[in-house]
Amino acid sequence: MSTIARPYAVAAYEFASTANDLSAWENMLEVAAYIAEDSSVKQLLRNPSITVEKVKELFCGILKPLLNEERKNFIWLLSVNMRLGALPEIAKLFKDSLAAEQKTISAAVFSAVPLNEDYQQKLSKALAVRFKRQVELCYEVDPSLLGGVIIRAGDKVIDGSVRGRLSRLLDSF
Repeated sequence: MSTIARPYAVAAYEFASTANDLSAWENMLEVAAYIAEDSSVKQLLRNPSITVEKVKELFCGILKPLLNEERKNFIWLLSVNMRLGALPEIAKLFKDSLAAEQKTISAAVFSAVPLNEDYQQKLSKALAVRFKRQVELCYEVDPSLLGGVIIRAGDKVIDGSVRGRLSRLLDSF
């Protein structure tokens, strides 16, 4: 899906950047991706009896408050080329481009127990040094972890969990 989505994401990003409209495009793509991920919408997109015009009307109707002429044309282009199903990947790639330009990265931190404020700040600083970017952290408690943390940032996973450490220790023997 990345191969299909990349040219659309790049074009949308370049246009939005040139028009100084990155935030509005990001919001529209995020909502459009959410719509495209809905199971009933996925089924509708696969239905050959539904016309391109009907699908475009559906998306444009729901997205109306977020659309201007250019964003509406983008949705139209995706519908004509039967690429509305690629919207989640387009939104992800757009957001990745925006994060790269702003030198930020989002990371999910999973821990067995809630982390205190001091630890969160130290972790944020350490990750900022490691990734050489500003880090936006999202914390989640995962009781299935024995202890430690697992961090997912982009395509990188840092496994500092007790289970991960034990696995690495066993692999070394």
